[in-house]
Amino acid sequence: EAWTPPRFVFTNTDGYLRIVLPNEAGKSYSIKFFTSDDKFLFELKDIKERSFKLDKTDFYRSGWFKFELYEDGVLKEKNKFFLPKEF
Repeated sequence: EAWTPPRFVFTNTDGYLRIVLPNEAGKSYSIKFFTSDDKFLFELKDIKERSFKLDKTDFYRSGWFKFELYEDGVLKEKNKFFLPKEF
């Protein structure tokens, strides 16, 4: 199965999770995060900022994580991202 990089939620060169949402007026966004085996971690609701980053310490380990991005309650993107291990 080929992996396609996410459009809106991705890791940057520093290993932080970068989130860049469309700048559409009146749209409401939320993101749910899951482990690689689909266990729910946390959710960001009613996101006000269109571009921000999450610290990698918000996730309890390195590895693959899944997410679901919702726009006005409708699934817009479902994908995964990789957080590298720090040495």
